[in-house]
Amino acid sequence: MLLLRVEKINQYITTLSESIEADTFVRLTLSKNRDKSSDLKKLLIKQAILKGKPHLSFVFRNKTNDVTKNFEITKGIELIKENLESTFFIGNLFTTRKNHSLEIFENGKQLLKSTAPTFTAAPTHQHDKSKNRLVGKSDFLKELGVLDKSGRVQTAMGDKYKQIEKFVEIIDSLLRKNESLFKEKSIKVTDMGSGKGYLTFAIYDFLKNKLEKEAEVIGVEVRDDMIALCNQIAQKVNFKNLSFEKGFISDYDLPATDVLLALHACDTATDDAIYKGIKAKAKLIICSPCCHKQIRKAIQKSETFDPVLNFGILKERQAEIITDTIRALLLEANGYKTKVFEFISTEHTGKNLMIVGQRHEGKVKTKSILKKIEKLKKEFGIEKHYLEELL
Repeated sequence: MLLLRVEKINQYITTLSESIEADTFVRLTLSKNRDKSSDLKKLLIKQAILKGKPHLSFVFRNKTNDVTKNFEITKGIELIKENLESTFFIGNLFTTRKNHSLEIFENGKQLLKSTAPTFTAAPTHQHDKSKNRLVGKSDFLKELGVLDKSGRVQTAMGDKYKQIEKFVEIIDSLLRKNESLFKEKSIKVTDMGSGKGYLTFAIYDFLKNKLEKEAEVIGVEVRDDMIALCNQIAQKVNFKNLSFEKGFISDYDLPATDVLLALHACDTATDDAIYKGIKAKAKLIICSPCCHKQIRKAIQKSETFDPVLNFGILKERQAEIITDTIRALLLEANGYKTKVFEFISTEHTGKNLMIVGQRHEGKVKTKSILKKIEKLKKEFGIEKHYLEELL
């Protein structure tokens, strides 16, 4: 555990407070997380005016997305101090008078330094009206019943709206990190198992109206009533290149596509979608799995984990972990850089895991990856993973 003397941190916080009071504060960046495995990479802090009162606006920069939270000045300063004492090694404070840096070393030593200012103009503060949401008050949200006629989120649809917002944030982050795909003028997306189309509509709206791409989005769904409803809404809101087609994921003849989505496809339907995406050489494969029955039934025994497997709920969760681990490894074995992370808090949905594969042209250590899969299957007496059979 890192033992700190807080004198220089206190001095740094005093300098920050004085710059805010004197209206010379421009921004503060906290970086170099002490926990290298943490998703949180940086904290970016600026001043904002919310409801007529000054606040500090925090952008939590994670591996896969940015999260913005606003705090009153006093609370914000407390959080900055806490993060310097426990989370980050480096602070860079920019004011119109000087730049101030604080570096904390692993042995607890601290170094304060002041240099000439990068910014000499008086800071401008972000206001409520300047907030640029990736998901706005689009008409499709009203037609799908997420918003009422006045553009307010329906009481029962709050979690769904948050899920849509989070989904679009993730898509935005993934596309920006995939430079070749982000630069394309046109992007084709196929959503396998699109359901009522909440996220299918959202990605089309984002690509077309926010990124100004020539988007073509297809939703694949088996229920006739859902297909008819979604096509009707797409036509009504003038989403010309958004369409919904009938098909089972396993049977659907997937054409060339840039992005393959499969959100909450049940059990092995997720594997069917991943397989289709790999074969179509999709640049991005994005899945949020639902149900893991195949591996749960396939688990026979485990010398190490037998006590876990004796409890039904724990066996079910272990099956989820094994299933999605093998999916991620098989994506890697087929030329995809893979991430597995929480899609949205379980407060809003229980189906919250997301697997993302980004296609690359680098060297793939296929044999090594397949050995890992075999070792994992052997541990639990599993004969085959369904996705393995497809591939």
